[in-house]
Amino acid sequence: MGTIFGLSVALLVISIVMFQKVSSSRPFLPAPLEELDTEDIPDLSGSAMVSARKLVSPAVVTITAYKTKMVYDRPRSSYEWFMQFSGRMPRRRKEKYPNFGSGIIVNPDGYILTNEHVIRNADEIYITLPDSTEKKAAVAGKTVSFDIALLKIDGEGYSYAPLGNSDNLEIGEPVIAIGSPFTYLFNDTQPTVTSGVVSALRRDVRQGEGADHIFNNMIQTDAAINPGNSGGPLVSSSGKVIGINTFILSGNNKNNSIGMGFAIPVNTARMVMEEIITYGRFRQVWTGLGVVELDGEMVERLSLPFNNGLFIQQIEKGGPADAADLKVGDVIIRVDGKEVDSFIQANRLIFGKRVGDILRITVWRDGEILKVELKLAESLDRA
Repeated sequence: MGTIFGLSVALLVISIVMFQKVSSSRPFLPAPLEELDTEDIPDLSGSAMVSARKLVSPAVVTITAYKTKMVYDRPRSSYEWFMQFSGRMPRRRKEKYPNFGSGIIVNPDGYILTNEHVIRNADEIYITLPDSTEKKAAVAGKTVSFDIALLKIDGEGYSYAPLGNSDNLEIGEPVIAIGSPFTYLFNDTQPTVTSGVVSALRRDVRQGEGADHIFNNMIQTDAAINPGNSGGPLVSSSGKVIGINTFILSGNNKNNSIGMGFAIPVNTARMVMEEIITYGRFRQVWTGLGVVELDGEMVERLSLPFNNGLFIQQIEKGGPADAADLKVGDVIIRVDGKEVDSFIQANRLIFGKRVGDILRITVWRDGEILKVELKLAESLDRA
């Protein structure tokens, strides 16, 4: 017994000595709290998310966009059949169909951010506030390419949500999605809240197989986004809007969320909003370039010393590329110092640029490397 006790004491002494050596060589205690930048640390507590919901929910609205369609009016009697057959009664009539979505009031004057697809082709748009007040809305501006619309309702002094900075997001950061899903099922104007995390950042997503449009720089989240959530805010734990909920990947059932939702970064939405408020429209940027991706045959035919790039096959006369002295046959190698070899990559590099911004383009021309500056102009085909 004495031997065992003595051995135990010896091991304890050795452990204490080793602990002191490790502690003195590599301190493991965290830095004092006052030395940390606590503003960048998301609060993971449930109370923080509740506080975020309380801060933003009063500014979340339900959007009802009515579209008028012509429908066939089926005769309900032999008399009505005869009247339609003889042309004395119309075969078709106009009928309004509602499309539901969500939006977020972003200033006290009644400006509302939402998705463009929520109000697309709408004849009338109505906003329902959380207190059940209904107001008719006007479209201040919109853009299909960014899927953002800015609406305006009369009045002032509205509750509005603070906008955050989506450039500072971290993967794994907790978020909540707020909106009005399945509006037609509930006799209630209070928004619904779902929670999750930022699953990924800077996603370039093609919405549906075979779709032409690519959404650039999207925020991916597992917070459930369901039909009617489109246009509502994605909110950080500090109660700031960091995205506009836009669509889900839903597998075989387009109405079900499978944990992959996507939101437009709020910095993108803010850029669109500022353009609309300043210029009365969103100014779509224009390069005046027509390009194709290089393939092996083109590389061999042009005797290129590289495999990646974009071949310029069209220059619009009088456009920005023409003014920059780019030529048909040039091969774009880099944009703003970054290599480019695909349409998706080129769109990503131009994404978020404004009219008047400069693109610094490196091209290969007849065996020489040239650098040119292209000043982005406004597209005549406004979107």
